[in-house]
Amino acid sequence: MAYDTRFAALLLTTAALGACSAPVSVNLTDTPVDNATSVVIDFTGVDLHNTKGSTVSIKFPSPRPIDLLTLQNGLTGALLQSEAVPAGNYDWMQLDVLADKDTQGESFITLNTGAQYPLYIPTGAETGLKLLTPFTVVRGQPLQLIIEFDLRQSVTGTTDGQNYLLVPALRLENQSQVGTLTAIVDFGAIAAQQLGATIPASECNPGVFLFSGDSATPQNGGGADLVDFQPAAPSQSSVSMPFVAAGSYTLAATCNYDLYDPAAVRGQSGYQALHWMVQGSVSVTANSTTVVTLPSATASNLVN
Repeated sequence: MAYDTRFAALLLTTAALGACSAPVSVNLTDTPVDNATSVVIDFTGVDLHNTKGSTVSIKFPSPRPIDLLTLQNGLTGALLQSEAVPAGNYDWMQLDVLADKDTQGESFITLNTGAQYPLYIPTGAETGLKLLTPFTVVRGQPLQLIIEFDLRQSVTGTTDGQNYLLVPALRLENQSQVGTLTAIVDFGAIAAQQLGATIPASECNPGVFLFSGDSATPQNGGGADLVDFQPAAPSQSSVSMPFVAAGSYTLAATCNYDLYDPAAVRGQSGYQALHWMVQGSVSVTANSTTVVTLPSATASNLVN
């Protein structure tokens, strides 16, 4: 069973400090969710691995539980601030957490029903949440990194009914190279095209998806090209996606969001095709907002 939440972003900031190091700050943010009242991750530190083979380990004096659901709509909350980190090239980063099976008082999820379940990492909490994207801390030059959690893919139910899995689905971006994408969407018009002219807009279960590349093909499950996605209400007129890396994208809106399954694979048994309104060649520029309107004269319809 997939837990229905979206993306959370972690911000890591480095700036010049002395001759050979830089202070590091880490913030978290999240987007609205449907089926839970809290997703609490119990952080114990951050490890940064240098390409020369050394690891900078920043351990907290005590665990820092952070409820990602209190940080929405681009808001951020501090995880780590002004820790000195040596300049150099780094090939991975690990977020250390307390997330053991059948263990209360560590990471957990609380559903809208009030039920609370431990979150655990199936490979062992000691492996943490690792990102294999390289980055460089340059002496005297500030660096800001954004880590986005895809919580809907990261958090899933287990067959024992007593725990939820916390499987890392993370993405690392340079904050100086990200912008915001705002989609102005007429879901009434999209419902008429995807569901039929006689179907009221209230029957639309809308969602807006962003895929990397000028001409990506949207699909259920997202695939490797999926960058971000947001649910919406039929009456909603705009959807905003912050922390999008500068580049070219394909934007797609669907009235079949209720059928979206992050584990779906096209061609496999049980795959459900979705209706899509597709707009290609969407360009996002760093430190600015790109506005895209759907439907548009250049948008196309696809069932896939």
